[in-house]
Amino acid sequence: MIKQSIGSLLLAAALTLSALPAHADNHQQAINWNDLPADVRQTLAPMADRWDKLKPQHQHRLVRRASNKNVKNKAERWEKLTPKERKRIKKARERFKDMPPEKRKELRERWENMSPEEKREAKKARKDKKDKRNEK
Repeated sequence: MIKQSIGSLLLAAALTLSALPAHADNHQQAINWNDLPADVRQTLAPMADRWDKLKPQHQHRLVRRASNKNVKNKAERWEKLTPKERKRIKKARERFKDMPPEKRKELRERWENMSPEEKREAKKARKDKKDKRNEK
């Protein structure tokens, strides 16, 4: 009985592993922007100008996430930003990306460990700092 269970388990594992390369191939094919459904194109509109430059895996991930309401809200917020605000955010992303992995991990952990109140305060302080810069 135990040998049969172990054998079944090994067979299932082997089948699963053999299917992985086939699944991975599905995401090697780039997605043509014009082939996307209209609602997905609308959600991903901020990415349209660089869509062809994205790796196929990234394109597939974005398409999967495009149906997520939260992603749509973020896309709408991005569209409402001024060019100056977008530029500031892009620069901040680049600074974050250029940080050593340990520093990025530390910042993420610090944010994730904050209480909702602390996060609100941090966001408010950041907004106040931004408002002061705009006054100058």
